Amino acid sequence: MLSKQTILHYRYMTLVYLVFFISLNLYTCSFYYPSDSNPTKGTNSKTWYQDEVFQNLLDKQTNSTESAQNSARLLVNGINSFPRRYENMSTAQFIFVKTFLFTDDEAGRRMASVLSERARAGIPVVVQYDVKGSIESVDVLVDMAQHINLGLPLGEKNIIHEMREAGVIIVPSNSPSRPYEMDEWADNIRRLVENPVAALKRSGESLILYDYCDHEKYFITGHTGGSIRAIVGGMNIAGEYALGGVVGRQDSISGKVGWHDVDVEIQGPAARDIYQEFLRDMQVHTGRDLPAALLGVKEAFSQNQNGIQDSARVRLVVHHPLTDRSRDVEELYRVLLLATPPREPVFIATAYFAPSKRIRDAIIAHTKLGGSVTVLTNSIESNNHPILSVASNYAALEIMKETDQFYLYEWIPRPRAGEQTMHQKLASFGHNGPVIIGSFNLDAQSAIHNTESVVLIDDLALRQEIDQLTDTYLSPLYSKQILRNDLETQPILNQIHSFLTHEFAWYWL
Repeated sequence: MLSKQTILHYRYMTLVYLVFFISLNLYTCSFYYPSDSNPTKGTNSKTWYQDEVFQNLLDKQTNSTESAQNSARLLVNGINSFPRRYENMSTAQFIFVKTFLFTDDEAGRRMASVLSERARAGIPVVVQYDVKGSIESVDVLVDMAQHINLGLPLGEKNIIHEMREAGVIIVPSNSPSRPYEMDEWADNIRRLVENPVAALKRSGESLILYDYCDHEKYFITGHTGGSIRAIVGGMNIAGEYALGGVVGRQDSISGKVGWHDVDVEIQGPAARDIYQEFLRDMQVHTGRDLPAALLGVKEAFSQNQNGIQDSARVRLVVHHPLTDRSRDVEELYRVLLLATPPREPVFIATAYFAPSKRIRDAIIAHTKLGGSVTVLTNSIESNNHPILSVASNYAALEIMKETDQFYLYEWIPRPRAGEQTMHQKLASFGHNGPVIIGSFNLDAQSAIHNTESVVLIDDLALRQEIDQLTDTYLSPLYSKQILRNDLETQPILNQIHSFLTHEFAWYWL
């Protein structure tokens, strides 16, 4: 039996740790919140989103601009997105790929082979991949160790190295040795002499660098006449994405089955915005001007020459919590939730639902005006990160306590249909409003850790396709509605787990 003194000691240490973790959460989150705006409320008019005052507000709050005369082609699942990528590469004059994961599996090897072949044929090919995101196991670290050198102190995967050897320009994102981190620590040494207190504070912030990732997914190709095609969305280069929607298949190397996901192909002025964002990201990560091989590409595709005359109005919104402390995509969600006309619906499909309090408040505010908000996310059974479903239960219950116009649905895994996990990030606002498609989840990783991007699209045909998808998602074959009573009657230990996970670990989710 423990002595009274030992018990008191353990209680004291528990209290110390609790205070520490609460303080850590408050400290790390304190400098990430942008100032709130007060968006003009929408009306029941079909043109609420196109209102000039509202568009100007979006310009300011999300540091973005809208362009007209684009085309937007929905690509549901890898069964549609990956064949389109290979089709685009076959006639491309350049190929720019940005991915969070580049996995050495069947799908990754096929993609690497084609990218290498195009590079050997003289086509400029660039691959940006997130170093930390692409380390799936200890075996990967062993693989990377084969190619350690002064420029790559952690090495790189053999699949990446082989593309480099073939002439593909490789840009490792968020490598601990990249110029941004090196400059950050060098500057802090200078601060230590000039202002030790400021240096100590910044050192704490600098440590958070190692939890940042580049989470965007771009697949950009240039074509005759200056045409650019940009595929954006949630799909990485890996078997689970390529096999999305493929019945009865699994990756022959990883053994993974397909996941459900959504991309969109943009052509027109907005595709050029995406292309320019890719080049900006590349320069941030390399710390250098563009290599000579890309200068001709930049000159040839600097102007909109392809004559797209389609109906989609598109706004590219990105945020960079690392380089400029912005949270523009989260702000986009918040502003749209507050501006959607009263009594109209909002639908959000997100792989991970652990939203910040700002988003929870915006959801509640919209429902208080008679609107509804429906969220589709993963169940514990379908989630590749089950801890996020635990946190999701707490966030959903907190919203349900404030409103009866919030509806939660959880994805039913269908592995044989190539839809084990739901990975897409999309949303629609109002009866006739815009849709969001991109890489941003409603969780802390996307909000405050990752570089993210979405496209906000106003197009009637695309909206009709999304509405049809929504009806499918909410059918009993695909999802199950979770009621307030379901969450409140969970075993007490489950409820405590959900509370602790969300409230004390939210920053790291």
